Amino acid sequence: MTSEGAYPHGVGRHGAVLVFDADDRLTAWNEAAEALAGAGGLLVRGALPEALAPLFRGLPPGHTVTDWPLSGGGFVRRTAGEDAAAGGTAVGADLSGRLFAAASHDLRQPLAALSLLLGALEGRLEGAASGGKGAAGRTGTLADPAARDLLNAMGNAVQSLRGMVDGHFDLVRLEAGLVQPDIGTPVVNGILTRMALDAAPRFDGRGLRFSVLPCSVRIATDASLLERILQGFVASALRHTERGRVVLGCRRQGADLRIELWSTDRGLLPDQLRALREEFQRPDGSGDPSAIDLGLRLACGLARRLGHRLEVDSAPGRGTMLAVLVPRAVDGADEPPSAGETGPADAAAPAPGADVSRARVLVIEDDPMVLEALGALLGQWGCAVVAADSVDAALERLGPGPQPPDLVISDLRLKGAMNGIVAIRQIGKALDATLPGLILTGDTDPMRLREARLSGYPLLHKPVAPMALRGAVARLLGRERLKS
Repeated sequence: MTSEGAYPHGVGRHGAVLVFDADDRLTAWNEAAEALAGAGGLLVRGALPEALAPLFRGLPPGHTVTDWPLSGGGFVRRTAGEDAAAGGTAVGADLSGRLFAAASHDLRQPLAALSLLLGALEGRLEGAASGGKGAAGRTGTLADPAARDLLNAMGNAVQSLRGMVDGHFDLVRLEAGLVQPDIGTPVVNGILTRMALDAAPRFDGRGLRFSVLPCSVRIATDASLLERILQGFVASALRHTERGRVVLGCRRQGADLRIELWSTDRGLLPDQLRALREEFQRPDGSGDPSAIDLGLRLACGLARRLGHRLEVDSAPGRGTMLAVLVPRAVDGADEPPSAGETGPADAAAPAPGADVSRARVLVIEDDPMVLEALGALLGQWGCAVVAADSVDAALERLGPGPQPPDLVISDLRLKGAMNGIVAIRQIGKALDATLPGLILTGDTDPMRLREARLSGYPLLHKPVAPMALRGAVARLLGRERLKS
């Protein structure tokens, strides 16, 4: 975490900001903190507050040190002086962004647990209806259609709440100027794959067909922010499409790639279409915020930030097309998906009936609610679950036996300075085995998400739909069994 405009000795308009986690371990700081006297040898991830006390001695008169508690545990330590008011907006935006990120993560944890527990409940009811076969991976049918409808409605409510949480927090970060694009040249197929994994179960739960067409073109964009634009499209389609199908695909247009989402919704009247096009074309984001829904408002803001153009077409009673135009990478070469990348066509059908039973799955998650819910859901599918809240606890519970787990599922953000990527690798090293891993996260910090995507491990966002999780688990287990 950094802020532009650091001042000597960490004071002045952009005072020093340090962020500590629930274990009172330092996790992030800004440039003003790096400018404090003696910071070079003390500012290290995992440092305790008492070890950093020398940084705050000898501040000029009138400067104070304040601790701001975070809702999920931990706190933000900030210096401020007499001239802080002049730069209050910058400090406020920096601090607010961190507070919103922490609050967003905290809200996702119970949502994640609720989504997983709904999946476990559905499995138990299906198992009972089919004579106990549901736990082994063969889907039964609920004897009571009303119970099925209730479960679907609850699942849709959780996903809708997730979309609102994501959208509101991302919009606050965007309007505060905290979203900084990191332009790369990703293959669009990877973005489409993640969209398919995330969205397919949500459409399936509403009886809609969702198709994603593969595309191997390289584009010039920030993959994470483009993905959020497409999620805004998906949220709008889910909100307005009652029956039929939704298709996500690409086509070339000059030097650009058009990524289009087509839906068989009720369509827009001419006045509505004209108003939406005007919103898409506003250069400064002005206008009536209530004119478009949250997902499209966020998509507009992100597209402006990236310099991408949005387009829309619609006909009453026939459907709607939403598109974002993204520059193709200069090298422009199409590339086939890498060996570790699942194609979108497969991702869109997450193999809900795939048998994942008898797999030994290690789960590392430091939130007790989510850990219990993951254990219940995987156990319902017939997996032998080893649950732990840290790497040390995981190695202890695995024991000295020669058989490593078939799969490791880990939260991205763990206690202290540890994260899920390091956790999976450390466990593999301790067991002298290359372990397939899956990362779950409720984090929205772009840097953390990029790190996770570059790790090579598949990434799913909390709250994850149970069938999306099952599909990812089935693919990873199938891939490893093919290797052996």
